[in-house]
Amino acid sequence: MAEKTADLHIHSYYSDGTMSPKEILEEALQNNVGLIALTDHDMLDGSRELGELCRDADVTYLPGVELNTLEEGLNFHVLGYGMDINNEEFMDFVDQNRSMLFTVNSLLIEKMEKDYPSLNVEEYNSFTYDRRKGGWKALHYLLDKGITDTLREGFALYPKYDCYYDVVNFPTIQAVCETIHKAGGKAILAHPGVSIKETDLALFEAKLLKFLDYGLDGVECYYVTHSEEITNLCLKVCEDRKLLITCGSDCHGIFGNAHVGDVNIPISRLKLGNLLE
Repeated sequence: MAEKTADLHIHSYYSDGTMSPKEILEEALQNNVGLIALTDHDMLDGSRELGELCRDADVTYLPGVELNTLEEGLNFHVLGYGMDINNEEFMDFVDQNRSMLFTVNSLLIEKMEKDYPSLNVEEYNSFTYDRRKGGWKALHYLLDKGITDTLREGFALYPKYDCYYDVVNFPTIQAVCETIHKAGGKAILAHPGVSIKETDLALFEAKLLKFLDYGLDGVECYYVTHSEEITNLCLKVCEDRKLLITCGSDCHGIFGNAHVGDVNIPISRLKLGNLLE
């Protein structure tokens, strides 16, 4: 029998995915995934629910979350694993991050009101949508109002209206790492091949090393869209520095192209320190 694989980067409909925690677990079992983490954006409810479901399933569960940070004016994601997700201080921190994410979207609608009279912030605040369709509230509101024809068309409106993550005070990578550590967890840089924009490998490595010095415990080396060059560079850096090595599909259900387990990395190829103890 093939060795079971890991998928430590998955999103449910509690953030911007389309699947329930139960459906994610079912897909993991179907795809020979034996180690799983649900890492919703600035949200713990899905991970908590998955943990309960995994008690009676043949799969190992890690508490997880993906937190937004702001570094050098740009947004980077840090994955947290193994925290006490019922720790009140940690829950408050995650809630604050989630609130800032909501503020970014409200500000977008506010900025667009002058060009689109049909938009209204108060109406947006009370707007509801079917979370099984993925994405987030602002994308659905713009689609519902006929401003966009698809959910993904809304992505381009954020830079157009100068409404990026720097319009609010998201924490630094270092602050996020410290908070994860205080809750007993490990902090991992998510998909560096996506987040770090330098195309020259030497410059990419320099930026990666700089970020690691902020207190990160490891890197998501294996990621569905990473090139072989980026994967190998990340692996070498982690091996040289004795850091953790993780993998993830970044599955969002039908709001994306990846499925649970698509990264197809055996658990034995990861370095997870004491996370599984």
